[in-house]
Amino acid sequence: MKIKRFVAEDMQGALNQVKDAFGGNALILQTRRLRQGGLLGFFGKNLVEVTAAMADRDELPFQNEYADHQIPLEAKLIPEKEEFIQDFSLKEEIQDIKSMLGEMMLGLETNTSSSSGYPKYFQLIYRTLRFGDVEDKLAHRLIKQTMGSIPHSSWDDYEKVHQAVLDKIADCFPRSYPINYRKGNKKKRIIALVGPTGVGKTTTIAKLAAKFSILEKKKVALVTVDTYRVAAVEQLKTYADLLAVPMETASTPKQLQEALLKNEDNDLILVDTAGRSPLDEIAMAELKSFLGICPEIEIFLVLCATTKQTDLWEIIARFSHLPIKQLIFTKLDETLRYGVILNVVSGVRKGLVYVTTGQDVPDDIEVADPIKLAQLILQVNNDERSGRKIKAPY
Repeated sequence: MKIKRFVAEDMQGALNQVKDAFGGNALILQTRRLRQGGLLGFFGKNLVEVTAAMADRDELPFQNEYADHQIPLEAKLIPEKEEFIQDFSLKEEIQDIKSMLGEMMLGLETNTSSSSGYPKYFQLIYRTLRFGDVEDKLAHRLIKQTMGSIPHSSWDDYEKVHQAVLDKIADCFPRSYPINYRKGNKKKRIIALVGPTGVGKTTTIAKLAAKFSILEKKKVALVTVDTYRVAAVEQLKTYADLLAVPMETASTPKQLQEALLKNEDNDLILVDTAGRSPLDEIAMAELKSFLGICPEIEIFLVLCATTKQTDLWEIIARFSHLPIKQLIFTKLDETLRYGVILNVVSGVRKGLVYVTTGQDVPDDIEVADPIKLAQLILQVNNDERSGRKIKAPY
Protein backbone atom coordinates (compact mmCIF):
# COMPACT_ATOMS: atom_id res chain seq x y z
CA MET A 1 0.00 0.00 0.00
CA LYS A 2 1.28 3.45 -0.90
CA ILE A 3 0.57 6.29 1.54
CA LYS A 4 1.26 9.93 0.78
CA ARG A 5 0.47 13.38 2.21
CA PHE A 6 -0.94 16.14 0.02
CA VAL A 7 -1.00 19.80 1.08
CA ALA A 8 -2.95 22.57 -0.65
CA GLU A 9 -4.66 25.87 0.09
CA ASP A 10 -8.10 24.24 0.13
CA MET A 11 -9.66 20.79 0.17
CA GLN A 12 -10.49 20.79 -3.52
CA GLY A 13 -6.88 21.43 -4.42
CA ALA A 14 -5.69 18.64 -2.13
CA LEU A 15 -8.25 16.20 -3.55
CA ASN A 16 -7.17 17.08 -7.07
CA GLN A 17 -3.61 16.17 -6.10
CA VAL A 18 -4.82 12.87 -4.65
CA LYS A 19 -6.71 12.02 -7.85
CA ASP A 20 -3.74 12.94 -10.02
CA ALA A 21 -1.43 10.73 -7.98
CA PHE A 22 -3.63 7.75 -7.09
CA GLY A 23 -6.71 7.98 -9.30
CA GLY A 24 -10.33 7.85 -8.30
CA ASN A 25 -10.04 4.79 -6.03
CA ALA A 26 -7.71 6.37 -3.49
CA LEU A 27 -8.58 5.96 0.17
CA ILE A 28 -8.72 9.18 2.18
CA LEU A 29 -7.18 8.29 5.55
CA GLN A 30 -7.15 11.68 7.23
CA THR A 31 -7.85 15.37 6.64
CA ARG A 32 -6.70 18.21 8.84
CA ARG A 33 -5.98 21.92 8.84
CA LEU A 34 -2.45 23.26 8.98
CA ARG A 35 -1.04 26.68 9.66
CA GLN A 36 2.18 27.51 7.85
CA GLY A 37 4.51 30.33 8.75
CA GLY A 38 3.80 32.99 11.34
CA LEU A 39 4.79 32.74 14.97
CA LEU A 40 2.88 30.89 17.70
CA GLY A 41 -0.36 31.01 15.76
CA PHE A 42 -0.09 34.62 14.56
CA PHE A 43 -0.01 35.68 10.91
CA GLY A 44 0.20 32.16 9.52
CA LYS A 45 -1.34 30.79 6.34
CA ASN A 46 -4.18 28.26 6.56
CA LEU A 47 -3.63 25.07 4.55
CA VAL A 48 -5.32 21.70 4.21
CA GLU A 49 -3.48 18.38 4.51
CA VAL A 50 -4.93 15.15 3.15
CA THR A 51 -3.33 11.77 3.84
CA ALA A 52 -4.32 9.26 1.17
CA ALA A 53 -3.48 5.67 0.34
CA MET A 54 -3.54 3.52 -2.76
CA ALA A 55 -3.90 -0.20 -2.07
CA ASP A 56 -2.49 -2.78 -4.42
CA ARG A 57 -5.09 -5.16 -5.76
CA ASP A 58 -3.88 -8.06 -3.63
CA GLU A 59 -4.05 -5.86 -0.51
CA LEU A 60 -7.74 -5.12 -0.77
CA PRO A 61 -9.62 -6.37 2.30
CA PHE A 62 -12.36 -8.20 0.37
CA GLN A 63 -11.36 -10.30 -2.62
CA ASN A 64 -14.85 -10.88 -3.99
CA GLU A 65 -17.38 -9.31 -6.29
CA TYR A 66 -17.39 -6.15 -4.16
CA ALA A 67 -13.66 -5.48 -4.44
CA ASP A 68 -14.09 -3.37 -7.56
CA HIS A 69 -16.38 -0.99 -5.68
CA GLN A 70 -13.78 0.33 -3.29
CA ILE A 71 -14.93 3.58 -1.65
CA PRO A 72 -12.90 6.28 0.07
CA LEU A 73 -12.66 5.95 3.84
CA GLU A 74 -11.88 8.82 6.20
CA ALA A 75 -10.40 7.45 9.40
CA LYS A 76 -10.77 10.71 11.30
CA LEU A 77 -14.27 11.95 10.65
CA ILE A 78 -13.89 15.48 12.07
CA PRO A 79 -17.06 17.53 11.45
CA GLU A 80 -15.46 20.95 11.15
CA LYS A 81 -13.07 19.63 8.51
CA GLU A 82 -15.97 18.80 6.21
CA GLU A 83 -16.47 22.44 5.33
CA PHE A 84 -13.41 22.09 3.11
CA ILE A 85 -14.84 19.19 1.11
CA GLN A 86 -16.01 20.51 -2.22
CA ASP A 87 -16.20 17.12 -3.95
CA PHE A 88 -19.84 16.41 -3.17
CA SER A 89 -19.77 12.78 -4.26
CA LEU A 90 -16.89 12.19 -1.86
CA LYS A 91 -18.76 14.04 0.86
CA GLU A 92 -21.82 11.85 0.40
CA GLU A 93 -19.70 8.68 0.53
CA ILE A 94 -18.08 9.87 3.75
CA GLN A 95 -21.51 10.68 5.16
CA ASP A 96 -22.75 7.18 4.29
CA ILE A 97 -19.77 5.63 6.02
CA LYS A 98 -20.39 7.79 9.10
CA SER A 99 -23.96 6.58 9.18
CA MET A 100 -22.92 2.95 8.81
CA LEU A 101 -20.24 3.19 11.50
CA GLY A 102 -22.64 4.98 13.83
CA GLU A 103 -25.25 2.26 13.41
CA MET A 104 -22.63 -0.45 13.97
CA MET A 105 -21.39 1.18 17.16
CA LEU A 106 -24.88 1.77 18.45
CA GLY A 107 -25.73 -1.83 17.70
CA LEU A 108 -22.76 -2.95 19.79
CA GLU A 109 -23.97 -1.04 22.85
CA THR A 110 -23.05 -3.25 25.78
CA ASN A 111 -24.43 -1.25 28.66
CA THR A 112 -26.67 -3.36 30.87
CA SER A 113 -29.19 -0.53 31.25
CA SER A 114 -31.63 -1.13 28.42
CA SER A 115 -33.51 1.58 26.54
CA SER A 116 -36.02 -0.92 25.12
CA GLY A 117 -38.79 0.46 27.29
CA TYR A 118 -38.64 3.86 25.60
CA PRO A 119 -40.61 4.86 22.50
CA LYS A 120 -38.55 4.44 19.31
CA TYR A 121 -37.27 8.01 18.92
CA PHE A 122 -36.33 8.20 22.58
CA GLN A 123 -34.46 4.91 22.16
CA LEU A 124 -32.55 6.36 19.21
CA ILE A 125 -31.58 9.49 21.11
CA TYR A 126 -30.64 7.51 24.21
CA ARG A 127 -28.24 5.40 22.16
CA THR A 128 -26.87 8.53 20.51
CA LEU A 129 -26.19 10.04 23.93
CA ARG A 130 -24.43 6.89 25.10
CA PHE A 131 -22.41 6.65 21.90
CA GLY A 132 -21.30 10.23 22.54
CA ASP A 133 -20.01 9.22 26.01
CA VAL A 134 -22.84 10.72 28.05
CA GLU A 135 -22.94 8.71 31.27
CA ASP A 136 -25.74 6.15 31.45
CA LYS A 137 -27.49 7.59 34.48
CA LEU A 138 -27.52 11.08 32.96
CA ALA A 139 -28.73 9.80 29.59
CA HIS A 140 -31.67 8.02 31.25
CA ARG A 141 -32.48 11.12 33.29
CA LEU A 142 -32.54 13.32 30.19
CA ILE A 143 -34.83 10.91 28.35
CA LYS A 144 -37.25 10.58 31.26
CA GLN A 145 -37.34 14.34 31.85
CA THR A 146 -38.05 14.93 28.18
CA MET A 147 -40.81 12.35 28.07
CA GLY A 148 -42.47 14.10 30.97
CA SER A 149 -42.11 17.55 29.43
CA ILE A 150 -43.80 17.07 26.05
CA PRO A 151 -47.28 15.76 25.18
CA HIS A 152 -47.62 12.05 24.46
CA SER A 153 -48.89 12.99 21.00
CA SER A 154 -45.43 14.43 20.19
CA TRP A 155 -43.52 11.24 20.94
CA ASP A 156 -43.85 10.09 17.32
CA ASP A 157 -42.55 13.40 15.96
CA TYR A 158 -38.78 13.09 15.75
CA GLU A 159 -38.19 16.81 15.31
CA LYS A 160 -40.13 17.65 18.48
CA VAL A 161 -38.44 14.89 20.48
CA HIS A 162 -34.99 15.90 19.28
CA GLN A 163 -35.59 19.57 20.05
CA ALA A 164 -36.98 18.79 23.49
CA VAL A 165 -33.92 16.68 24.39
CA LEU A 166 -31.63 19.38 23.02
CA ASP A 167 -33.33 21.92 25.30
CA LYS A 168 -32.92 19.60 28.29
CA ILE A 169 -29.22 19.21 27.56
CA ALA A 170 -28.78 22.97 27.25
CA ASP A 171 -30.52 23.40 30.62
CA CYS A 172 -27.81 21.24 32.22
CA PHE A 173 -25.23 24.00 31.69
CA PRO A 174 -25.11 26.38 34.68
CA ARG A 175 -24.92 30.08 33.95
CA SER A 176 -21.39 31.27 33.21
CA TYR A 177 -19.78 34.67 33.45
CA PRO A 178 -17.42 35.40 30.56
CA ILE A 179 -15.11 38.39 30.60
CA ASN A 180 -17.33 41.26 29.53
CA TYR A 181 -16.61 44.99 29.30
CA ARG A 182 -19.78 45.95 27.49
CA LYS A 183 -22.42 48.33 28.85
CA GLY A 184 -19.88 50.39 30.72
CA ASN A 185 -18.64 47.48 32.83
CA LYS A 186 -15.23 48.63 34.07
CA LYS A 187 -14.64 45.96 36.67
CA LYS A 188 -11.05 44.76 36.73
CA ARG A 189 -10.72 40.98 36.58
CA ILE A 190 -7.83 38.80 37.67
CA ILE A 191 -8.15 35.31 36.26
CA ALA A 192 -5.84 32.37 36.91
CA LEU A 193 -5.97 29.25 34.77
CA VAL A 194 -5.19 25.97 36.50
CA GLY A 195 -5.24 22.40 35.28
CA PRO A 196 -3.14 19.35 34.50
CA THR A 197 -0.19 19.35 32.13
CA GLY A 198 -0.96 19.43 28.44
CA VAL A 199 -4.49 20.87 28.41
CA GLY A 200 -3.41 24.14 26.74
CA LYS A 201 -3.48 26.71 29.55
CA THR A 202 -0.73 28.94 28.10
CA THR A 203 -2.23 28.97 24.61
CA THR A 204 -5.68 29.70 26.06
CA ILE A 205 -4.24 32.65 28.00
CA ALA A 206 -2.66 33.94 24.78
CA LYS A 207 -6.03 33.71 23.01
CA LEU A 208 -7.79 35.63 25.77
CA ALA A 209 -5.02 38.22 25.90
CA ALA A 210 -5.15 38.74 22.14
CA LYS A 211 -8.95 38.95 22.12
CA PHE A 212 -9.14 41.65 24.75
CA SER A 213 -5.97 43.63 23.98
CA ILE A 214 -6.29 43.67 20.17
CA LEU A 215 -10.00 43.23 19.46
CA GLU A 216 -11.49 45.04 22.45
CA LYS A 217 -8.66 47.52 23.11
CA LYS A 218 -8.41 46.72 26.81
CA LYS A 219 -5.35 46.98 29.01
CA VAL A 220 -4.12 43.45 29.61
CA ALA A 221 -1.23 42.12 31.66
CA LEU A 222 0.19 38.60 31.89
CA VAL A 223 1.70 36.95 34.94
CA THR A 224 3.23 33.48 35.08
CA VAL A 225 4.03 31.40 38.11
CA ASP A 226 5.13 28.52 35.88
CA THR A 227 8.83 28.95 36.64
CA TYR A 228 9.49 25.21 36.46
CA ARG A 229 9.53 25.13 32.68
CA VAL A 230 11.77 27.65 30.95
CA ALA A 231 10.06 26.92 27.63
CA ALA A 232 6.67 27.82 29.06
CA VAL A 233 7.94 31.15 30.34
CA GLU A 234 9.56 31.92 26.99
CA GLN A 235 6.39 30.99 25.14
CA LEU A 236 4.28 33.37 27.21
CA LYS A 237 6.97 36.08 26.89
CA THR A 238 6.80 35.73 23.11
CA TYR A 239 3.03 36.15 23.18
CA ALA A 240 3.39 39.18 25.44
CA ASP A 241 5.90 40.78 23.07
CA LEU A 242 3.68 40.14 20.04
CA LEU A 243 0.69 41.67 21.80
CA ALA A 244 2.73 44.49 23.36
CA VAL A 245 1.39 43.74 26.83
CA PRO A 246 3.39 43.61 30.08
CA MET A 247 4.41 40.28 31.56
CA GLU A 248 5.64 39.43 35.05
CA THR A 249 7.21 36.26 36.43
CA ALA A 250 6.60 35.22 40.03
CA SER A 251 8.37 32.36 41.76
CA THR A 252 6.85 32.93 45.23
CA PRO A 253 3.39 33.93 46.49
CA LYS A 254 4.83 37.27 47.62
CA GLN A 255 6.20 37.97 44.13
CA LEU A 256 2.81 37.16 42.66
CA GLN A 257 1.19 39.64 45.03
CA GLU A 258 3.72 42.30 44.00
CA ALA A 259 3.12 41.59 40.31
CA LEU A 260 -0.64 41.99 40.74
CA LEU A 261 -0.17 45.29 42.58
CA LYS A 262 2.21 46.52 39.89
CA ASN A 263 -0.43 45.91 37.21
CA GLU A 264 -3.53 46.90 39.17
CA ASP A 265 -4.42 49.60 36.63
CA ASN A 266 -5.01 47.02 33.89
CA ASP A 267 -8.51 45.92 32.92
CA LEU A 268 -7.54 42.26 32.83
CA ILE A 269 -4.72 40.32 34.46
CA LEU A 270 -4.26 36.73 33.31
CA VAL A 271 -2.24 34.39 35.50
CA ASP A 272 -0.62 31.29 33.98
CA THR A 273 0.18 28.42 36.33
CA ALA A 274 2.35 25.35 35.96
CA GLY A 275 0.71 22.19 34.74
CA ARG A 276 0.24 20.04 37.81
CA SER A 277 -0.31 16.35 38.15
CA PRO A 278 -3.51 16.06 40.19
CA LEU A 279 -1.79 13.22 42.07
CA ASP A 280 1.03 15.49 43.29
CA GLU A 281 -0.33 16.69 46.62
CA ILE A 282 2.72 18.85 47.41
CA ALA A 283 2.42 20.69 44.10
CA MET A 284 -1.30 21.19 44.64
CA ALA A 285 -0.66 22.66 48.11
CA GLU A 286 1.93 25.01 46.62
CA LEU A 287 -0.51 26.14 43.95
CA LYS A 288 -3.11 26.83 46.61
CA SER A 289 -0.63 28.99 48.53
CA PHE A 290 0.07 31.06 45.40
CA LEU A 291 -3.54 31.68 44.49
CA GLY A 292 -4.65 32.32 48.04
CA ILE A 293 -2.71 35.57 48.33
CA CYS A 294 -5.39 37.64 46.59
CA PRO A 295 -9.15 37.18 47.12
CA GLU A 296 -9.85 38.90 43.79
CA ILE A 297 -8.32 36.05 41.78
CA GLU A 298 -10.93 34.04 39.88
CA ILE A 299 -9.75 30.49 39.30
CA PHE A 300 -10.78 28.76 36.07
CA LEU A 301 -10.12 25.02 35.79
CA VAL A 302 -8.97 24.07 32.28
CA LEU A 303 -9.94 20.57 31.11
CA CYS A 304 -9.40 18.78 27.81
CA ALA A 305 -12.33 17.35 25.85
CA THR A 306 -10.24 14.33 24.82
CA THR A 307 -9.54 13.20 28.40
CA LYS A 308 -11.16 9.97 29.57
CA GLN A 309 -14.10 10.44 31.90
CA THR A 310 -12.51 8.56 34.80
CA ASP A 311 -9.42 10.75 34.54
CA LEU A 312 -11.57 13.89 34.43
CA TRP A 313 -13.28 12.96 37.68
CA GLU A 314 -9.88 12.37 39.30
CA ILE A 315 -8.57 15.73 38.07
CA ILE A 316 -11.68 17.54 39.31
CA ALA A 317 -11.45 15.86 42.71
CA ARG A 318 -7.83 16.92 43.16
CA PHE A 319 -8.36 20.50 42.02
CA SER A 320 -11.51 20.84 44.12
CA HIS A 321 -9.28 21.97 47.00
CA LEU A 322 -9.06 25.26 45.12
CA PRO A 323 -12.03 27.65 44.94
CA ILE A 324 -12.78 26.88 41.29
CA LYS A 325 -15.19 29.44 39.88
CA GLN A 326 -15.67 28.36 36.26
CA LEU A 327 -14.51 25.82 33.69
CA ILE A 328 -12.82 25.94 30.29
CA PHE A 329 -12.78 22.98 27.92
CA THR A 330 -10.05 22.81 25.27
CA LYS A 331 -9.39 20.79 22.11
CA LEU A 332 -12.98 20.34 20.96
CA ASP A 333 -11.53 19.97 17.48
CA GLU A 334 -9.73 16.76 18.47
CA THR A 335 -12.73 14.60 19.34
CA LEU A 336 -16.10 13.53 17.98
CA ARG A 337 -17.62 12.66 21.35
CA TYR A 338 -18.60 15.54 23.60
CA GLY A 339 -20.56 13.74 26.30
CA VAL A 340 -17.75 14.15 28.83
CA ILE A 341 -18.38 17.90 28.79
CA LEU A 342 -22.02 17.37 29.71
CA ASN A 343 -21.10 14.84 32.39
CA VAL A 344 -18.70 17.30 34.03
CA VAL A 345 -20.93 20.39 34.03
CA SER A 346 -23.85 18.33 35.30
CA GLY A 347 -21.72 16.80 38.02
CA VAL A 348 -19.84 19.82 39.37
CA ARG A 349 -22.45 22.51 38.63
CA LYS A 350 -19.84 25.04 37.57
CA GLY A 351 -20.31 27.37 34.62
CA LEU A 352 -18.49 26.45 31.41
CA VAL A 353 -17.21 29.84 30.29
CA TYR A 354 -15.00 29.18 27.22
CA VAL A 355 -14.20 26.42 24.74
CA THR A 356 -11.24 26.23 22.40
CA THR A 357 -11.33 24.65 18.96
CA GLY A 358 -7.77 24.78 17.62
CA GLN A 359 -4.35 26.40 17.94
CA ASP A 360 -4.96 29.68 16.10
CA VAL A 361 -4.53 32.81 18.23
CA PRO A 362 -6.92 34.51 18.90
CA ASP A 363 -9.49 32.89 16.63
CA ASP A 364 -9.99 29.44 18.12
CA ILE A 365 -11.71 30.38 21.36
CA GLU A 366 -15.39 31.10 21.97
CA VAL A 367 -17.74 31.81 24.81
CA ALA A 368 -19.39 28.47 25.56
CA ASP A 369 -22.90 28.35 24.14
CA PRO A 370 -25.17 25.69 25.74
CA ILE A 371 -27.28 25.33 22.58
CA LYS A 372 -24.22 24.82 20.36
CA LEU A 373 -22.80 22.30 22.80
CA ALA A 374 -26.11 20.45 22.98
CA GLN A 375 -26.10 20.27 19.17
CA LEU A 376 -22.58 18.83 19.23
CA ILE A 377 -23.61 16.17 21.71
CA LEU A 378 -26.67 15.18 19.66
CA GLN A 379 -25.01 15.28 16.25
CA VAL A 380 -22.85 12.19 16.84
CA ASN A 381 -25.01 10.03 14.60
CA ASN A 382 -25.89 13.08 12.49
CA ASP A 383 -29.61 12.37 12.72
CA GLU A 384 -29.75 10.46 9.44
CA ARG A 385 -33.06 8.84 10.34
CA SER A 386 -34.81 12.16 10.66
CA GLY A 387 -33.37 13.52 7.42
CA ARG A 388 -32.04 16.48 9.38
CA LYS A 389 -28.30 17.01 9.22
CA ILE A 390 -26.80 19.16 11.94
CA LYS A 391 -23.49 20.76 11.05
CA ALA A 392 -21.01 20.97 13.91
CA PRO A 393 -21.44 24.51 15.30
CA TYR A 394 -17.87 24.98 16.50
